[in-house]
Amino acid sequence: MNGMMRKRYAHIIGFCLLLFFLSARHLQADNVFIIDPDFKKLDIGTGFEMLEDGKKTLTIDQVLRPEISSLFVMKKQISPSFGFTSSAYWVRFRVENRTGSDVTFLLETAYPLLDDIRLYRVDDRGTILESRTGGKMRPFREREVDYRNWVFRCTEKAGAGTTYILRVTTESSMNLSMHLWTPDVFFYNVTRENVLQGIYYGAILVMLIYNLFLFCSIRDMSYLFYVLYYAFFLMFQLSLNGLAAQYLWPGSQWWANNNLVFFILLSIIFALNFCRTFLEMERTIPRMNEIFLVLIMLLIIFVPFSFFLNYRIMMMGAISITFMTALLVSISLVKVLKKGFKPARFYAIAWSFFWVMVVLHGLKSFALIPDNMVTQWGMQASSFMEVVLISLGLADRINYLKKELESLNENLENIVEERTEEINSILNRMEKRDNELQQELDLAADIQRGILPQTPFYHEGIAVEAWSRSMGKVGGDFFDIFQMQGGHVGVLIADASGHGMPAAFITALAKISFAETIQTQLFPRDIFVNVNNELMKTIKTDDFVTAFFLVIGPTYEVFYGNASHVLPLVLRREGLTVEEWDTNGLFMGAMDIANEMYEDRQDILNFGDRVLLLTDGLSEAKNTEGESFGSGRLKNILTETAHLSIGEVRDRIMKEWNGFTRGTEQSDDVTLVIVEIDPVYRDLVLFREKGFKLLSKGSYDEAVTELEKALAIDASDEKTHLYVGECYLNAGNYPRAVEHLKEYLGKNEIDANVWCHLAEAYLHLRNFSMAYQAAQKALQFRSNFVRALVVSGLSLKNLQKKKEAYVVWKKLLTIDPKHEMALQEIQHVQDEFGK
Repeated sequence: MNGMMRKRYAHIIGFCLLLFFLSARHLQADNVFIIDPDFKKLDIGTGFEMLEDGKKTLTIDQVLRPEISSLFVMKKQISPSFGFTSSAYWVRFRVENRTGSDVTFLLETAYPLLDDIRLYRVDDRGTILESRTGGKMRPFREREVDYRNWVFRCTEKAGAGTTYILRVTTESSMNLSMHLWTPDVFFYNVTRENVLQGIYYGAILVMLIYNLFLFCSIRDMSYLFYVLYYAFFLMFQLSLNGLAAQYLWPGSQWWANNNLVFFILLSIIFALNFCRTFLEMERTIPRMNEIFLVLIMLLIIFVPFSFFLNYRIMMMGAISITFMTALLVSISLVKVLKKGFKPARFYAIAWSFFWVMVVLHGLKSFALIPDNMVTQWGMQASSFMEVVLISLGLADRINYLKKELESLNENLENIVEERTEEINSILNRMEKRDNELQQELDLAADIQRGILPQTPFYHEGIAVEAWSRSMGKVGGDFFDIFQMQGGHVGVLIADASGHGMPAAFITALAKISFAETIQTQLFPRDIFVNVNNELMKTIKTDDFVTAFFLVIGPTYEVFYGNASHVLPLVLRREGLTVEEWDTNGLFMGAMDIANEMYEDRQDILNFGDRVLLLTDGLSEAKNTEGESFGSGRLKNILTETAHLSIGEVRDRIMKEWNGFTRGTEQSDDVTLVIVEIDPVYRDLVLFREKGFKLLSKGSYDEAVTELEKALAIDASDEKTHLYVGECYLNAGNYPRAVEHLKEYLGKNEIDANVWCHLAEAYLHLRNFSMAYQAAQKALQFRSNFVRALVVSGLSLKNLQKKKEAYVVWKKLLTIDPKHEMALQEIQHVQDEFGK
């Protein structure tokens, strides 16, 4: 499909460019424009003379002087456009009447946004016969002809000729397209143009009203943004071609001269919002959606300034933003189409036509391409096509979502109905056998309590406190804490459906599945998929498991995922605000389709931030009046107890919960887990890093002083124990070195280098047996470790196991044939025992 779409876009763009270049070809006229009996219309573009007045200081008298008049140059392009300029432009051409009677004709300046136009008629002797003024800065009622462009009514006597000089200035793009018309042909053309304009704007208006009714009916924000987008674009078009000044606000001069940028910005704002909602960017391409939101906020801020800042600068900025918008939307369309979002096809086709024309119009405004039929009318033609295609796209989107929802609802209803029947059957059987299972339940309760992790838990500044109470002897709630690959810590809370022994059995299966999965997976989404698959193989009832999984990295970046569980509450220490975390995801163990819905998201926790994980038994517990405990109370408790330890917060929550539910029976299992990034740990890290730097410099006593401060904060911090042990080892305090290195190895058993350091410390203490054991541990993880082999050999020698030492020295020589100590020791053994 992507290949076909790319070919379609290439054909569209190629067709537009071909039309553009064909329309740019005009026949050129001479400098003298002849009015003959066949005269109906003359295009003034090729052959007129032009003079640029960069300082806007020249007057008509100065222009008529020979030294200035000689500076006029011939302009050889139809409808000359000069982009945004601060210069005044003087245009000179001659009109000759070669008929036998006086001729009245109309001189049209074919661009409605020219600010000031001054017309001078000059005879062959250089005498000014007539001067008139025009331009959009003048009230509409002063126009000689009631038309959107400024038109001068002129008369040439039979057989005579006159030179016409125009001075033009504007803050908008400078476009000097002009035409000479006979009145009859001009007004016929105006009538035909008005009919076409009426059809165009009427059709657009009908489509907007239709889509507005659809929005009122189905409340889809895409329709509202679409209507607002095109409403403001319509106002921009009316202002751009002068119709708004002619029909909507002919008496409001200030508004007529300053509304164009305002309409452009609002049109872009709602175009971006329409794109976001129509393409469902928050779900399909969330990163691009965030870029759109930032751009929208910036545009909203700049909208009021469009009336006060320099018009030329604001207009150039608006056109540049239009280019950027076209690029961003095009990128978004490609990304969404690659993801298989079918309703985007209509939007992509419509967007291709319309925005090619918008970009061409912008390039014309910057004088990068000439003005022609395509740049003048292309936007209106393509915008009408876009309205029709996007309306079809909106209808297609509704059908797409409707079919998708119907399919999903049908599957879910069938699955839920089947699972509900199975649950009822199992619960009935369980109730009949309850008396027979009491002894087993007591044993199961002891086992279940035993598999929960011990809290408080503390690792690298991550502190965890927990509390759990089952409704019966065993329950379906459980939590776990995992030390994962790469120094990450995983915190899990889960709730199995139902209560009692079935739920407890499912929690045991789920806990095993989670424990096995985290050995190979890191991200919550992947973990949920694996656990769901495992539970689907094992659970043959209608039971399921909800869960929330939190993975905290070494720098406290967080990945989290939700499988239909109660939302956790996140207290931000700075500002004492409470937020909720959530992702898509269905419960586990019930259906394969859930694997397509799991996702994970990312955030970060700062020092002092806390996360409260809970099950619904906590928040949905009711008092004697039927009122729920609710998340609102929990949020208040979190903010009120921000100054307390998380153990005290846990106690406060349970105290208030017990008081709230007093007089009622517990109706569900209750579990809560509080995670905190210990603010005190920040100081530990500072002391530890400072001690490490001093250790690296050889300042062992000073390093120990700083590292002891870190241990005063957390006596179990293994890295600090390692650094202290290294300090004592290098300083020759071997008993203390042994103490701290053993503390480190208790949690990092596979570190061969530290085992070797411990062996060296024992060797210095002449505890040769322990030195040999530690060196063997190092060799277990690194078999060719030369230093560990040296300690092994020396330990065996001092233990009078010289033959065993001989084997070690021989092995060392296979690694380093020139090792002096090994050579010497082998020689000693050979001298003593013979070769």
